[in-house]
Amino acid sequence: MSNSQLEISWLKTFIVVARTGSMTEAMSSLCRSQSAISMHIKKIEEALERKVFNREVRKLTLTLAGQELLVHAQRILGVYTEAMQSLAGSNVNGKISLGIPDDYAVRYLPDVLKAFGEKYPAIEISLFCEPSLTLIPKIESGMLDVAIVTRDKPGRGDFLFSEQLVWTGAENSIIREDRCLSVAVYEYGSEARKKVMTALEQLPYGYRIAYSSPYVAGQIAAVESGMAVAVLTRCSVPESLKIINSEQLPALPSLEVVVISRNNTANSTLNELLVNEIKLQLSR
Repeated sequence: MSNSQLEISWLKTFIVVARTGSMTEAMSSLCRSQSAISMHIKKIEEALERKVFNREVRKLTLTLAGQELLVHAQRILGVYTEAMQSLAGSNVNGKISLGIPDDYAVRYLPDVLKAFGEKYPAIEISLFCEPSLTLIPKIESGMLDVAIVTRDKPGRGDFLFSEQLVWTGAENSIIREDRCLSVAVYEYGSEARKKVMTALEQLPYGYRIAYSSPYVAGQIAAVESGMAVAVLTRCSVPESLKIINSEQLPALPSLEVVVISRNNTANSTLNELLVNEIKLQLSR
């Protein structure tokens, strides 16, 4: 094996290309040209004296050596990031904005804010609890720094975990096989609504949208009133509602939850610190 050393910047590039399966797709995440990304991968392969990617027609896939390197690269970057945060943490200051849908916020945000606040007490965070459908354009337009959202297309963001969708109803809810189902749903255009509507199309007696809201509190209120059932993320189901497990209702998929951040910003250092903390606390 060559005596060349693997640089941190090369490993960062490798991880993003491995995630996206494309050097072109990786360009926006890394803020680098395709030639620079290609050079990083070439230097890695020269240092290891073996290929880390299979060059297929439409997508790059990891070789066995690439799969092994990915495990080590993620571990190395984790230790590197933790060390840099520990050494620089208390001296970092500034302001940063973070967006997250309300159904994820209550369950997942406290751990992130606690850990980040302990490491970087001088950084001020502005929180925006809005639907993913609203947050993603705000990241793209530069109105928002970092967001935890439901993935709306392949390659969007860095994967954190999967969140299961579940049927929910009031304690006295009864699902009648021979009746149209009244449902409270997410706002039009959202990824969650698309998946819910696909499931509803399987109902033999059809459905009726009784209530539609971009905020989970509205759906919960509708279900608690007894006027409808709803499909919610498992993390957002309150004690006042029950999860309905019924053969009369179609199976539901899960949502991919990711973290995204805006590029080419003066806040890039703060963005990276917050994104890394989110990954540390929420990645599964």
